[in-house]
Amino acid sequence: MPRKKQEKKHSGYVALIGRTNVGKSTFLNTIMEAKISIVSNKPQTTRKQILGIHTTPRGQIVFFDCPGVHVPYFKLNEKMMKDVHSSLMDANLILYFIDIADKKKDDFIMDLLRQTDKPIFLIINKIDKFSKSKILEVINTTKDIHPWAEIVPISAKNNISVDLLQDLIYKYLPEGDGFYPEEESTLQTEKFYVSELIREKLLNQVEEELPFTTTVQVEELTKKENVIYIRAEIYVESPSQKKIVVGRKGNIVKIIGQLARIDLEDYFEKKVFIDLFIKVVPNWRNSPGILSQLDI
Repeated sequence: MPRKKQEKKHSGYVALIGRTNVGKSTFLNTIMEAKISIVSNKPQTTRKQILGIHTTPRGQIVFFDCPGVHVPYFKLNEKMMKDVHSSLMDANLILYFIDIADKKKDDFIMDLLRQTDKPIFLIINKIDKFSKSKILEVINTTKDIHPWAEIVPISAKNNISVDLLQDLIYKYLPEGDGFYPEEESTLQTEKFYVSELIREKLLNQVEEELPFTTTVQVEELTKKENVIYIRAEIYVESPSQKKIVVGRKGNIVKIIGQLARIDLEDYFEKKVFIDLFIKVVPNWRNSPGILSQLDI
């Protein structure tokens, strides 16, 4: 009896591009079946290129979860946009995400995409709350904006058509084995992951303007046999912002710590103690010296 021909593997790099809050990080977490990127409904949640390494018997997809594309007004935002440009350069395939309900034009992003000859998928996300007629309407209004390699409506949050998208991705990647060991899922350091998880809880507790002006830096992460101690600083730009993050009688910063501890104990599978401190660092987003010290 002849042996069954072994299917060739396909591996490559895939950039997740789009404006803020279109579901890029949610998609990454869904397809990875793990929390790789933090998720928030606040703008500019993702500030640094996050690698998600997805290995299956069919090959290996290395996702670049990029910061939301925007016009940079601070040194921090310039750094974020450099990550976007480098991802576009390094990727074999680009997934351009839009929110089905968003009517804003993405001329700035389209100008970027027109500069590359890489295949680009248009990903119409968040379709779970809309009718088929609405989905077809959006497809019809966007299909001629660019010569898309594929147009794929999905719901990253509800895992609708994510498997279909994965099948299409493999078809566009070059033949070859993976670049990273099978057990690797990301290249993030533990300190960076912890700082991002704390920042996620912070973003979900504070006012709309604060996400732009806050960051988290882990100063200490000490592991003992049955416990992990974390000391982290939350940067804000003014004393008034510090009051908001601290909250009345310290209730906000306490909630941030409690929520982060729950997720981190699940991640480390150990008891976790977190000390959070609020630090006023005026104009830190525009300081190359401070930005170089931060893990972003």
